[in-house]
Amino acid sequence: MPRNPEAASLWADADVYVGPLTAIAPATITAPFPAQWGLVGLLNGDAGFVEKREEQVKDHYAWGGILVRTSRSQFKLTKSFVVLEDNDETRKLIWPGSTATQLVVPRPTPVKLAFETREGTKIKRLITRRYAEVSVDGDIAETEADLTQVTLSATIFPDSSGVLFDRQHTDTEPDEG
Repeated sequence: MPRNPEAASLWADADVYVGPLTAIAPATITAPFPAQWGLVGLLNGDAGFVEKREEQVKDHYAWGGILVRTSRSQFKLTKSFVVLEDNDETRKLIWPGSTATQLVVPRPTPVKLAFETREGTKIKRLITRRYAEVSVDGDIAETEADLTQVTLSATIFPDSSGVLFDRQHTDTEPDEG
């Protein structure tokens, strides 16, 4: 229903869950994430979750300059978030393949990701259908004046049907597909 204040969201809290490719998603929005999923911890709420869409768009014209078709290809979706904690889950994303005593050149590995936002009793989850590859986006500054923050960018890989995420939400949120 248009002009519905209940359909507008100002998310009060959020989490990012990380799991192996074998991780099973919760069956419903009220079910907790299974133990194989880990939390990245504190997030920068002001930065939020930012989605970026990229695709090649080409217009096709007939003689006389008449637009006949537009083709779209090479769609890519990235979703970024800013972590504030240094913990096992964030280190696996920031320094994949490294150990507690050695940092190696990072080569992102496929992981399952879940993005959850909450406002009162309203909850929305986006859980990668196939997988994501996560990499650091930008510089990492460690200072005495600010919290250390790391911006992570997840490239979301769709399944063979083109599905990027499985979406779970409470009934208080309108169904948008």
